[in-house]
Amino acid sequence: MKKIITLLLTLLLAGWSLNAWSFACKTAAGVTIPIGGGSANVYVNLAPAVSVGQNLVVDLSTQIFCHNDFPDSMIDYVTLQRGSAYGGVLSSFSGTVRYNGISYPFPTSSETARMTYSSIVDSPWPTVLYLTPVSSAGGVAISAGSLIAVLILRQTNNKDNDDFQFVWNIYANNNVVVPTGGCDVSARDVTVTLPEYPASAAIPLTVYCAQNQNLGYYLSGTTENAANSIFTNTASASPAQGVGVQLTRNGSVVPANSTVSLGNVGTSAVSLGLTANYARTSGQVTAGNVQSIIGVTFVYE
Repeated sequence: MKKIITLLLTLLLAGWSLNAWSFACKTAAGVTIPIGGGSANVYVNLAPAVSVGQNLVVDLSTQIFCHNDFPDSMIDYVTLQRGSAYGGVLSSFSGTVRYNGISYPFPTSSETARMTYSSIVDSPWPTVLYLTPVSSAGGVAISAGSLIAVLILRQTNNKDNDDFQFVWNIYANNNVVVPTGGCDVSARDVTVTLPEYPASAAIPLTVYCAQNQNLGYYLSGTTENAANSIFTNTASASPAQGVGVQLTRNGSVVPANSTVSLGNVGTSAVSLGLTANYARTSGQVTAGNVQSIIGVTFVYE
């Protein structure tokens, strides 16, 4: 009788231990950190961003995914316990980290608020780094293979005293030069009202930089023609037929996905010089509403 009791007790303890360890993660490349924690390398493609204080944006929600193996019996709590910039030129970077919608200084000075994982389906780890060099130089070169940051994910739960660390070593996957200073635009969303056909209207959009930068921009959106120069009328209520929207600069048509150079941009705002115009497409023109959504993306040159 004593042996049977011992055996049953061992099985119950083993079952409890299995259910308590319920959290695991993986990278977009398929590298896993299993239940109980550990470390993994994450390689990210870097591209400079045109925004003040955010010269380099590293979105880890597209690279790191985690799940709860037993969501019916426990809730996993996850924080960013610590984050640091590392190595060579990266030691001179500062900025912010946005964790689950809340911004914190980076490198971090304290643990973040916790979030929960309550699904067996892999979900993104909502962590985005916004970095800027503190150097006054014209730009900072980051080589492929450079260690950008080390981030420590801390996992606990509502069942026991489990306390595990998942260490993410973030490496650059490409060579990139990150300009210093940062740039920003006069408005994130601009609505331009065109008068009656066939009129035009100037687009009041400017850009400026904290330090001199060579900037360009390109347009994006759904187009009607092979030259990608007439943007589709997407009006949903009583749309006009046979007409779209075309943007020009200094009298010349600006097609989508074609970079326009602004030259050297400093602290004085520089206009993009764009004008919105009606443009004929195919078929007969009929009266109605005209609306186009056109994106503007800035690039360092």
